[in-house]
Amino acid sequence: MASSLHPDRKLLALAPDPSLPQPALLQFFQKLRIAVCAGYWMPSEALPGAAAIAIVTGMAQRDVEQALTLLRQENWIATGEDGHDRITPKIDQPVSKLSSLSDMLRARGFTPGSRWIARTVAEPDLDEQWRLNLQSGNKVARMERIRLANEIIIGYERSSLPTSILPDPLQVGSSLYQYMTDHQLNIARAVEEIEAVVCDAEMAARCGLAAGQALLKLTRVSALQNGQIIELTYSYFRSDYYHYVVELND
Repeated sequence: MASSLHPDRKLLALAPDPSLPQPALLQFFQKLRIAVCAGYWMPSEALPGAAAIAIVTGMAQRDVEQALTLLRQENWIATGEDGHDRITPKIDQPVSKLSSLSDMLRARGFTPGSRWIARTVAEPDLDEQWRLNLQSGNKVARMERIRLANEIIIGYERSSLPTSILPDPLQVGSSLYQYMTDHQLNIARAVEEIEAVVCDAEMAARCGLAAGQALLKLTRVSALQNGQIIELTYSYFRSDYYHYVVELND
């Protein structure tokens, strides 16, 4: 949610504190990055220019521009055709818990969306048989969709569940996890793999991403408390919009 602070008060909050030991530029960059991630500006709202930020914060304009450049390089903000910077729908996915993509996007001020490509009951392929630990004769509910943030295509997703868990994939609305919650399917364990891939021509034709674009492929296998595997999901996200976080707590 965007801050209700007056624009100048927002910028004043970014000013470095001379009493702190960290260099002013480092303080400013850290505060600016936190502000971008915390929703000081809505996704559709243009960030102030370097000159305006410099005047209010007392920073040198070249230092402000350096901080903004680093945020662009890290894909936290992007310059639009009008020349203004805006925050990007960066998905901050912690490895320590499963989170709804829609919830993560809403937390960053974006409107999540999806477009179903297909929802069918099908014979499982070899990968589905293996990962879902299916027996002969079992079928899967297979769902494919495009994931959106403010109507921008950010990824493609394919989920497969045993029909014993999901008899009719049309029962799933906008959220697979909501379906699971409604049917007391509580995920107790999940394994998630991540790898870098390139969007091929088939993927580009299927979901509208650009052929040759760098993607992050996530493979998630989820199980109930009793060990029954209930979900296999392949997600392909634009690498400039996905941020994977690993935190070790001893």
